[in-house]
Amino acid sequence: MRKIREILIKPVLFYFRILAKLQLKKINPIVIGIGGASGKTSLSGLIYSILKEKYKVRQGMGKNSETGIPLSILGISINNYSVSDWFKAFILAPFKVLLDWRHYDFYVAEMGIDGPFEPKNMSYLLRIVKPQVGVLTNISLEHSEYFDPLVKDSSQEERARKILDLTARQESLLITRLGKQQTAVVNADDGQTQKYLNKIKADVISVSLSNSKADFFAQEIETSISSFKVNFYHKGKMYAVKLNTPLPSHYAYSFLMAIAVATKLGFSEEEAVKALEKNFSLPPGRMSVFTGIKETTIIDSSYNNATLTPLLDILEMLKKIAGKRRKVAILGDMRELGTLSGKQHQIIAKKILGTCDIAILIGPLMQKFVAQILKNNNFLFYAFPTFTNAKDEMLKIIKSQDLILVKSSQNTLFLERVVEMLLKNSKDTEKLCRRGEFWDKKREQSL
Repeated sequence: MRKIREILIKPVLFYFRILAKLQLKKINPIVIGIGGASGKTSLSGLIYSILKEKYKVRQGMGKNSETGIPLSILGISINNYSVSDWFKAFILAPFKVLLDWRHYDFYVAEMGIDGPFEPKNMSYLLRIVKPQVGVLTNISLEHSEYFDPLVKDSSQEERARKILDLTARQESLLITRLGKQQTAVVNADDGQTQKYLNKIKADVISVSLSNSKADFFAQEIETSISSFKVNFYHKGKMYAVKLNTPLPSHYAYSFLMAIAVATKLGFSEEEAVKALEKNFSLPPGRMSVFTGIKETTIIDSSYNNATLTPLLDILEMLKKIAGKRRKVAILGDMRELGTLSGKQHQIIAKKILGTCDIAILIGPLMQKFVAQILKNNNFLFYAFPTFTNAKDEMLKIIKSQDLILVKSSQNTLFLERVVEMLLKNSKDTEKLCRRGEFWDKKREQSL
């Protein structure tokens, strides 16, 4: 069966890629490509929330892979990823090209890489879509286990450096392959991105939280248990985005990038800010806030693949907004980091010591690399291999008025189950990530 799958995968990918390209050529929208280690889906949603005020827009909605992007373009949804579902998609695809003439002005494409080789890299994704606007959120260690075999050094520091360089080569293609008449929106604070600036032929728009010379500069960021505000400058004038939800500071990059894209496409800064404040929402499992049992407050970040920088930032936010509440971090493994897993998790352990009151660790990597550091520092923590092992104890550990952060990579851990278990209102279950029969089966298999 595996050999048959390997034989079929190339022609199947070619089939969907060609049909998706035909569909795009037929509709001829402006394509906005969003890449980077983190924040792609959130940024895609923010850009959509602005552009839809004036235009017809289609967005990837988290479909960012070699199969997800073509299916998104073709308007085909797969629910269970079964053989029969793929067969139906295969039959339906040419009819979509022939019969679906619904117009849209913009297509917002999320472009996520999983490795250095086709079809998992940026080179392949750029064979499906060719953006007129490229936005690169940041470059950091992600899916490192797939780059691991290409690096022979034994030193952890040298391995991390070379793996990051390999990752940057792929991520940067999104902005370095743009033409002179196109636009690249970049993070001026990201060291890896800066290495590729001289290779960009497109018009560059920079955003920064620290460099006042950037085109969009966030001078001040405020967050509380009920609000988030960022003051930013563009062309010498100050603007403010205000939202009624807590967010970690790195979300300011997403707001600035979304506004930068919108102003390039004809919106005024005021129009962009107004649209963001009016339409703001994040996909399920990305900083959703719920009321939990025992009058607790839950910050649900259970969807995102946990990578180092955003996780450090969200732990810092937990510390800032908690007030007198007990700060509880329920954290799952950071996955797909390969030989760099140990060092990355150890950094998280040290951050926990300075930001939380109690940690509940779930997954073998958290047990192996984080638990010992917390134990050595006499920090209150509990460690479990799976959610199933943890669930009964968690109900005992949680106390009245706790502020609870749930954050994890998704692979096999599915910590949305933690959020579901702790919700005060069972109807809020509908607002959690990974709903539907397919994910129900996946969760059952991981018990």
